[in-house]
Amino acid sequence: MVRLSKRDEEQLEKAKDLMDDGPLTDAGFLRSAFFGRLRMDKVLAYPRQKLDEADRTDKLLAKIDSVLAKYCDPQRIDARQNIPKQLINQLGRIGLLGMTVPKQYGGGGFSYTAYCRALERVARTCSSTAVLIGAHQSIGLKALVLNGNEQQKQRFLPDLAAGRKLAAFALTEPEAGSDAANVQSRAVMSGDGKYWVLNGEKKFITNGALAGMMTVMARTKIGDNGHAADKVTAFLVTPDMEGLEVVSPNRDKCGIRGTWQATLRFNDMKVPAENVLGELGRGLRVALTVLDYGRCTLSAGCVGGAKVALEMAVGHAQQRRQFGRRLGEFHLIKQKIARMAELVYAMDALTYLTAGMVDRHEDDLMLETAVCKIFCSEAGWRVIDDAVQIHGGEGYMSKIGLERMLRDARINRIVEGATEVMTSFVALMGMKGVGEEFEEVLNAARQPVKNMGRLAQFARHEWRDILIGANCPVLHPKLRAEADMLTQLTRSLARGVSQLLAKHRQKILDKQLLQQRVAWAAIELYAMAAVIGKLQTSLDEGPGHENSPALARDLIVGKGYCHHAAGRIGKRLKGLQRNGDRHRLAVADAVLGFDKQDA
Repeated sequence: MVRLSKRDEEQLEKAKDLMDDGPLTDAGFLRSAFFGRLRMDKVLAYPRQKLDEADRTDKLLAKIDSVLAKYCDPQRIDARQNIPKQLINQLGRIGLLGMTVPKQYGGGGFSYTAYCRALERVARTCSSTAVLIGAHQSIGLKALVLNGNEQQKQRFLPDLAAGRKLAAFALTEPEAGSDAANVQSRAVMSGDGKYWVLNGEKKFITNGALAGMMTVMARTKIGDNGHAADKVTAFLVTPDMEGLEVVSPNRDKCGIRGTWQATLRFNDMKVPAENVLGELGRGLRVALTVLDYGRCTLSAGCVGGAKVALEMAVGHAQQRRQFGRRLGEFHLIKQKIARMAELVYAMDALTYLTAGMVDRHEDDLMLETAVCKIFCSEAGWRVIDDAVQIHGGEGYMSKIGLERMLRDARINRIVEGATEVMTSFVALMGMKGVGEEFEEVLNAARQPVKNMGRLAQFARHEWRDILIGANCPVLHPKLRAEADMLTQLTRSLARGVSQLLAKHRQKILDKQLLQQRVAWAAIELYAMAAVIGKLQTSLDEGPGHENSPALARDLIVGKGYCHHAAGRIGKRLKGLQRNGDRHRLAVADAVLGFDKQDA
């Protein structure tokens, strides 16, 4: 075992805390891919809403469109930095603010897929409004739905579902952002055991100054004094509790200017003992589970914005004339339109595949939701930026709305896990199981005669046939080439990971440029699988549909994404062995003024 420094040991312990995902009965698509197992069964059953719920969702979407048309002016919301109360009330009236709350608590009892469709629809008009809804329902009240006891649900959910009160999720602090395990707010049990005394500060809390209920994360001592552990616990907090100080209800910002992000301070706040949410010391698990849900709905918002940007870019490229030709006739513009279309198709496929997995209550979803958020936030930004570029000077002006959309989209790469942090998370979480098996095999190899059975089992695993994609009997012939690519790339990913772990062992925790290549190879593998799954479903719709113009276009776009993604994945995997990382890091150290000891 490689000897780690004290700092690395601390980081390893923190990583273990964040990655403690518990026992799994069925590994998901991505976790399996790191072992070289291609689980096409996870993606070929591409999810679709049941007819009755689809109809119910369509009716709600029509109501949403009506409310947005009458009460939502995105340019005015952006300029005034405020979402009108009347708009919020109307969204509550039609049931949008309680879509996913169970019916027995006054909610709509809709599926997660339906909720993503609604968020996508709102985001097409106004990202600020979509963010307010997401902060309220995707994370603000979600912890209560998932972890609350019956008394807590009866007490809070009816008002939250109806929109009479808004919810907020308070995790981020001055010293704890993406580093969720570093929460410093603290709660101490009172002498009589009736309440917890909460002290600390939270920042960037969307809806924080407006909320009637907040889920707050704070450190608590768990166990007796001799063996007490310092663990994060979740609490339900209301604004009428003495000791809440709204330091700042909002801060001026680049985009989503209609939303309010508060800075809050808890000064000896007395939180009743019955307001503990879930188990003591399991608050980090509560937070990460809630963020799994929030990341997928954030992706739906990205899809909505990206689709609008693509539609605007296509319309402009068809109509705008320069140098005597339509803009869309120039190859550099065609290149942008093609890339935008491919990314939007993949974003949509990825989001609704993952939402369907949530609805099916898949056992292993943490990697899939993380990847969904990373891909959609990065791709959405790229699509909107390309739309601005295609529009030229008009795109930079505020009148047509693209510059606001660009400002709004920028936050998606930061919130609910910054891209850089989530990239490392995906790589390390994916490699975790492989590394554990690798260590087990190395230990067994030290006594080969005694452990011959274990070594033989490992050898069989290393050479098992993974051509599930190409040989799947239900896979449409038009998609076999793409499935073959996916198959080979999955094996290449597993080999690359094994080589990295053999070389670096636990030091891989500090090799973030290698982590980035591994993560993005896995990210685009999942996106390719989602695209194949969506195309397969379209091809299976029945006689006649196979020759429709819409499907023909989707096949061109989806296959285009798969082929271009395969090229990017191959390049990243080759870069695991041959790269210029040492020189790049040396440049950064020179600019930062770091010497070897500092680094």
